[in-house]
Amino acid sequence: MQPTLSKKDRLPTAVRVFNVMMLVFIVMLMGFPMLNVLAVSLSTQANSDSPGMVLWPNPPTFEGYSFIWKYTNLATPFFNTVYVSVVGTILHVIMASLAGYILCQPNLPLKKSMTTFILLTMTVPYELTMIGIYAVNKDLGLINTYTGLIVNGMISGFSVFLMRNYFQAVPQSLAESARIDGASELRIFSSIYLRLAVSGILTIGTLELIRRWNNITITVTLISDMKKWTLPVVLRFILFDQTSTSGTSYIFANAKMAAVVLTALPLVLLYFFTQSFFSSGIMIGSIKE
Repeated sequence: MQPTLSKKDRLPTAVRVFNVMMLVFIVMLMGFPMLNVLAVSLSTQANSDSPGMVLWPNPPTFEGYSFIWKYTNLATPFFNTVYVSVVGTILHVIMASLAGYILCQPNLPLKKSMTTFILLTMTVPYELTMIGIYAVNKDLGLINTYTGLIVNGMISGFSVFLMRNYFQAVPQSLAESARIDGASELRIFSSIYLRLAVSGILTIGTLELIRRWNNITITVTLISDMKKWTLPVVLRFILFDQTSTSGTSYIFANAKMAAVVLTALPLVLLYFFTQSFFSSGIMIGSIKE
């Protein structure tokens, strides 16, 4: 049975009405552009290029999706993006979890110095490091390779601290009991700490997958081979530099919006599957024990 608020604890009617109106306004402000993109993608070629906002396709058709998928060979950048994002995210979660486990050890030498260094890496804007990143990747032979896209960004300070905060909430008595029983550090890490930090793993995994899926900067920096482009880069050229992907042929608005929907759809589905873990993971991981 849910507790009922007393009359003095309730918001005034005017304030509640104002809150509802603000929420409706925000939903409309965010929802109409998304609805317009979906409606245009399902419209015919002639209707999609008509001026004004479209909120319902009349008649609905999937010709835009069929055209953009076949004509621009969208399958190749789609699978490029899936491969780079999934593999890179798995490695990111492993590295962040290992680093977080090390930082949560109470008797770790130079613990404050390492923590300070990780914090400093979070304060440097990515734009200032682009030239250095390109030079290092060129020296290592990672230009125009999937490995370059996967290795860059394999670890981040935010993920390390999030996992550290999760691991600090695990009672030290569990690890001490496992050590007495002869368990190795790797066994303690995998069997105790990782199992008690599933929400944190899913949180940093979701954030990293979204970041890698939407990443354009690192791809255009390291990849010049169009066959190895990811979806966001191809989408950018479809929307803003049509001649680079379609020659002299004209791409109608329904095909362009179909490319937008196909790029965003996996992330929307991912959110619905991980939203419960994601919300609790951010809150718990942000609290230092």
